[in-house]
Amino acid sequence: MSQTALITLILSGIGLLFGLIGGGITMNAREFRRRAQRTRGLVVGLRASRSDDGTVYYPTIRFTTVYGQQVEAETAYGSNPPPARPGEEVPVLYDPAKPTRIRVDSAAGSGTLLGGVFLAVGIVLFAAGAGVALVQTF
Repeated sequence: MSQTALITLILSGIGLLFGLIGGGITMNAREFRRRAQRTRGLVVGLRASRSDDGTVYYPTIRFTTVYGQQVEAETAYGSNPPPARPGEEVPVLYDPAKPTRIRVDSAAGSGTLLGGVFLAVGIVLFAAGAGVALVQTF
């Protein structure tokens, strides 16, 4: 196998993997948004998760469901900067079947942005792999 063929295969494979992950995250975010209830919640805390890449903040939010149940839960998606500071209100999406499954109602907070980034990177890498293959063909 030539070096060019190997590069094409690697770029296309990684691109396909990123595209599938991004598509899955985006579809999951869309499905969650479709079934979720919307409300406003109060940020009562931030959990910092540190890594070599920096710090990501996961807000804990208190809100009341449409049935009057008071819930306090941590979001599934973190961000930096955080969507709000403790004491501030944010729009919340929650799963009516399991109200502790929550997301901040924003592109970053719902997973849509993350899915879009993975999908875009996947398309670019796949196209680069295909481009290398086309250039070598001619």
